[in-house]
Amino acid sequence: MISYLKFFLNPFYILLIGVSLLVEGWIGSIIALSVVLSIVFGELFFGDDISTPNYKFPFLLDCSLFMNVPLFMIVLYIYLDKISSAFEWYYLLYIPILGLQMALSLINIGHELVHRINKKFDCEVGNWALATAWNPAFAIEHIHGHHKNVGVVEEDPVTANYGENPFIFAVKAFFKEHVHAWEIEKKQLQIRKKKILSFNNRLINGYIRTSLVFLFIGYVFNWQAMFVYILLGLVANYFFQLTNFIEHYGLVRMKGHPVKYHHSWNSNNRMTSYLTYNLTRHSDHHVHANKEFWELLPCENSGVILPSGYLTYILLFTLAPSYAKSKMEPRLKNWHLNYASDDEKSLTSHYLNFSN
Repeated sequence: MISYLKFFLNPFYILLIGVSLLVEGWIGSIIALSVVLSIVFGELFFGDDISTPNYKFPFLLDCSLFMNVPLFMIVLYIYLDKISSAFEWYYLLYIPILGLQMALSLINIGHELVHRINKKFDCEVGNWALATAWNPAFAIEHIHGHHKNVGVVEEDPVTANYGENPFIFAVKAFFKEHVHAWEIEKKQLQIRKKKILSFNNRLINGYIRTSLVFLFIGYVFNWQAMFVYILLGLVANYFFQLTNFIEHYGLVRMKGHPVKYHHSWNSNNRMTSYLTYNLTRHSDHHVHANKEFWELLPCENSGVILPSGYLTYILLFTLAPSYAKSKMEPRLKNWHLNYASDDEKSLTSHYLNFSN
């Protein structure tokens, strides 16, 4: 039973944030803040989970996945309604917390669902989730771009160079994903002999979805709520682009060579794995992109392992980038010596200068 319940952790956190909004005041804010603190605490002290259960009731896992989107939408509505009704300064504390939750509940869930290309309903929910988080290009660029170009830095907008500034990376990656998505969709429509400026263009459909969400918020709430929603979107996309940053930081691959386990940083951190539906089992995800999240393997022997969860490293690269970079250097050196191919080593020979 625990093997199922663990994937209900993020819906539980959404409910907890909702309760904090209903409680209101600084007590409610402390409850919401405890969500983030418990994530960091869990990443630091709860260890890893390398289990691979044989799930007999996968529909329960899908239930835990799908419920994130409506739950978050309800909490977002409550929050924006409170912003519109009577603005209080402590509401600003919720911006990074709900921004993180938007990344977890919309972008990450959207990521899982748009991979299910043979399930129309799943993809539709995933596309709406991504559009609500301002990321309609993700479904196109990620599936048809990132998974093809991972590690080829000059062609993949979300593979980070060693030493790259995380803030600059986040901004560049966000806009480049849209540019690359447009190029991918343009080529596919030309092959199908369809007009680019039409409803056959999935990117245009994504922008329409995002516009409808903005129109709804603008109609129902006031300008303050709209401004806060914009801030939430910025925070959410920053968190997710920093996730991309961490997942492939400093790793390279020669164009045309197969994607292998060592082209993604892996993490079996218990807390982050449960919250992100095994997104942290990223090595196996890139080698077997069609696997459902509960099928992904921990790759504890064949993957390149991070020592902690994602949020810890996101905070480190944001608040103490020099320290975070120094923590990654020995791992990059180990990657160069023990994982990289001869061709890849020609691109990362400077990793040998890093101390152990």
